[in-house]
Amino acid sequence: MRAALILLAAALLLATPTAAQDWGAGWTWAPSANLGPTGAPSQPNPNDVRGPLGPSEVANQTLTQTVTIATSGDRLRLRLSNRHGAQPLVIGAASIAIGDAPPIPVTFDGEPSVRIPAGAPRLSDPIALSVEALDAVIVSLFLPEATILPVHRLRQTLRDGDATASSQPANAPRMRLGAVVSSIEVETDAPTRIIVAFGDSITEGTGSLPSGPGGWPERLNRRLVAADAPWAVVNAGIGGNRLLHQGSGPSGLERLDADALAVSGARCLILLEGINDLGRPARPEYAHETVTADDMISGYRQVIARAHAAGFRVVLATLPPFEGANYFTANGEAIRQAANAWIRTSGEPDAVIDFDAAVRDPAHPLRLLAANDSGDKLHPSDAGYAAMAEVISLDVCEP
Repeated sequence: MRAALILLAAALLLATPTAAQDWGAGWTWAPSANLGPTGAPSQPNPNDVRGPLGPSEVANQTLTQTVTIATSGDRLRLRLSNRHGAQPLVIGAASIAIGDAPPIPVTFDGEPSVRIPAGAPRLSDPIALSVEALDAVIVSLFLPEATILPVHRLRQTLRDGDATASSQPANAPRMRLGAVVSSIEVETDAPTRIIVAFGDSITEGTGSLPSGPGGWPERLNRRLVAADAPWAVVNAGIGGNRLLHQGSGPSGLERLDADALAVSGARCLILLEGINDLGRPARPEYAHETVTADDMISGYRQVIARAHAAGFRVVLATLPPFEGANYFTANGEAIRQAANAWIRTSGEPDAVIDFDAAVRDPAHPLRLLAANDSGDKLHPSDAGYAAMAEVISLDVCEP
C-alpha cells in the first residue's frame, strides 16, 4: 500500500505543471493566403505610410521585423507558420533581440536551422530572455533557399545573406513583406490572460501611422499595462478579411480556431468583423456573395457558440459607419444597422463594445467624424483608433 501511495504521489507531481510552464502569446500575426475571388490588383501607392511593397519571393536574404510585445515574462519562443505554404519552408538561422541589445541565436531542437513542412507551424526552443510589456522585440530569419513569402505583409527590413548575428541598421528602409513569424510567446510565473482582437483591417490597424501606438488593440493593451491589469491584447486582424466568405485569406469563421481559439493563454475574444461582407458584393467579382442581416447574425452566433465551447468570453463590437467608402451601398448600410441593433440588444455576447457610437459623426451618423477618418471614409485615423480604445472598459473580459 505504501509503495502504491508513493507511486501515486510521484505521478501527481509529474502531472502538475509548474508555474514556469505557463506560456501566453505576447504578439501575433495571422497567416493568410490568396483564396476566393479576386479583382484586378490595385496600383501600389508610393506614398503609403506603411512603406513600399517588397518582393513576394526572396532567396539568400534575412527578414527582420520589430514588434511591440504585449506581456512581460522570463523566456520567449517563436511560432513560425507555413500554414498556407505549398512547399517546405527552410529557415537557415534565426535570432532575437530586445531593443538595442545584440541579437542572440534561436534554435529548434538544439539546431540553428529548421525545415517546416507545408501546412504546419513550428515552435522554437525556449529562449532565456527576459522581456517587459511594450518592449521592442526584433526577430531575424535567414531564408537560404528561394522562398515564396506568405501573403499577409508586415513592415520589415531585408538584408542580403545571413545577417541574423548582426543588429539591423537604425536607418534600414522598411518595406511590406510577407511575415513568417505568427506569434511570439512569453513564459511567466504569473500568467497574463490574453485577449484576441479578431477581425479585418480596422482591427489590423490600417490607417494608423507606423510611428504611433498602433490600432485600437495596441492602444487598449497600453491602457491595460498602465493599469497593471491581468489581461493583454494580441492582434489577429487581416486587412480585407470577411466573416462569411474567403477573399483576403480564409474567412473569419474558417480561421477562428487557429487564429484565436488556439492562441496560447487566450481566454477572451473581441470580434470586430463584417464591414467587408457588406461592402465587397458591390464589386462585380463579389456580386455572387451577397449577404443578409440574418446571414451576419448567424455568423456571429457561430463565433459565440464555438468560442464559448473553448472556454472563451466573447465580446462583439458594432460595425463603424462607412458612408463615402468606395464600396458603400444603401443595402449594405441597412444590413449594418440591423447587425448593430442585434449586437446591442440580443444579450447573446458576453459584452458589447459600441465602436459605431465612438467614431461616427453625431451630425451625420452614417459617416466617420472627420477627425476620426484616415481619409478613405472607412479606416479610422489615429484619433479614431484612440477613440475606439478609450470606449472599451478595462474589465470588458471579466466575468
